[in-house]
Amino acid sequence: MEFRLLGPIDVHEQGRDITPTAPKQRQVLALLLARANRRVSVPTLLNEVWGCEPPRTATTALQTYIGSIRKILAAATATTARDIAEERLVTDGNGYVLKLADTEWDRPHFERLVLEARGLMEAREAQRATGVLGSALAMWRGTPFCNVQLGSQLASQTRVLQEAHLAAREVRVDALLLSGRFQEAVGEAVGLVEEHPYHENVHTQLMRALYASGRRAAALDVYHSLRLRMSNDLGITPSPTTKSLHHVMLQDRPDQRYLSAAGVMR
Repeated sequence: MEFRLLGPIDVHEQGRDITPTAPKQRQVLALLLARANRRVSVPTLLNEVWGCEPPRTATTALQTYIGSIRKILAAATATTARDIAEERLVTDGNGYVLKLADTEWDRPHFERLVLEARGLMEAREAQRATGVLGSALAMWRGTPFCNVQLGSQLASQTRVLQEAHLAAREVRVDALLLSGRFQEAVGEAVGLVEEHPYHENVHTQLMRALYASGRRAAALDVYHSLRLRMSNDLGITPSPTTKSLHHVMLQDRPDQRYLSAAGVMR
């Protein structure tokens, strides 16, 4: 059985999509999947589905949803709902645990690949890191839980996953820069800047990529756009690190040691 949450949640068994179609069942399954192998309490599930004031019938309704999910999983695997209750979707005190092996869902695989890539970057094997990160990012199919109504818990889980996705994309840009693949780094950094207009690191990555490509004026323009946006919209200025990179890039004979340490190879 395969469970996926790096995009719309879905469950497959031997190529068949068995994802619950009822919205609240899918919402319950999504939270159990987001916290797989950990106990999710009944109050947490009630809050996710109904908010701070669940109806009196909410606990009974939740038990019905859990029973329906167990039946779906049982029918797909030619077992019984009791088997699923004992081995897969287990009652644990006043809560439930969805038990998954690492090979049965996408999140652990993604996290292992990113960890491997970070190790390769530390070993200065940027070219290999680029490939590993490409494989990790290819696992994403869109916004996590985009086919689920989000309560407070799932909204928080979505932000956690999106931050992990962004961090992996940033590491890939660094890997491309260290590999000397400057034009590819420009392309990926442009996309990040458009999606995150106040994120300084992705702006400095684009500056570095443009500068390394011989496009100093364009790199400086990225800084000026960021500075104006931050000043006009937020009332703040870029950090000292970003200002230092800008200052070095202004020089006709910049400090090559600084640029090398910043990941800019010319």
